[in-house]
Amino acid sequence: MVNEESMRPSDIRFTHDSIQYKFTDGRTLTETFRQLLRKVTPIENIPKMELMPNKGKWFVVRGNRRLFVYKELEKRNQIEQVQVTKRIFNRELFDKQYTSSNEGRSVKIRGRGLEAVMQDFNEVWEEYKRENRKCQTTALIDQ
Repeated sequence: MVNEESMRPSDIRFTHDSIQYKFTDGRTLTETFRQLLRKVTPIENIPKMELMPNKGKWFVVRGNRRLFVYKELEKRNQIEQVQVTKRIFNRELFDKQYTSSNEGRSVKIRGRGLEAVMQDFNEVWEEYKRENRKCQTTALIDQ
């Protein structure tokens, strides 16, 4: 059974203990965060994450990198929910995906490091806020 619905990223757990800094198309986590934040790439253009239930929690079995970016956007109140595909539990697939050592609460980042990525995200976020303040100020002046 497959069911599509919306969920808050904060209600979803990782299956991996670490994720690669780059997506398979070569785009980085930081670039993806920036493009979604600025709405250069609509979130609807990003493939839906696939989730499975396990022990009363929802875990992403396809889309751990996307989940990382979505969680950061949610923390900054830029998204509330994302469309996901919920699947029935499949032990073989879940066990193949599940490498988390902390019940899916967080991940490490290979190829850049979590601390460096968080610094990048914070810089992108601050730049975005500065630009939006300028736009709001300009709009007020133009009125």
